[in-house]
Amino acid sequence: WDEHRDRMETLLEVHYRREGYQRVDCRNPGGLSSKLSDYFAGDLAIIETLPTATAGTPFQRQVWQALREIPCGQVMHYGQLAEALGRPGAARAVGAANGA
Repeated sequence: WDEHRDRMETLLEVHYRREGYQRVDCRNPGGLSSKLSDYFAGDLAIIETLPTATAGTPFQRQVWQALREIPCGQVMHYGQLAEALGRPGAARAVGAANGA
């Protein structure tokens, strides 16, 4: 980061211009390292305790929240998620939101 600070701050400004962003100067925010270790050791539910601060359109945020509510191990395709959101036929939009 330090070697490319100006470039990174420019990219953050371009990407999050409307919503804004906040840099957190911390090596291990909220015990993230141990939580990720627990997750990869098999405690999949720990993912729910990870803080998120995402910028996106209201639809993107709706999709991201719905994705977090899918139980660990359950499979759902974009068409099913679109229907669950009350947007049948919006599978491609759901996929695009997932990739944003």
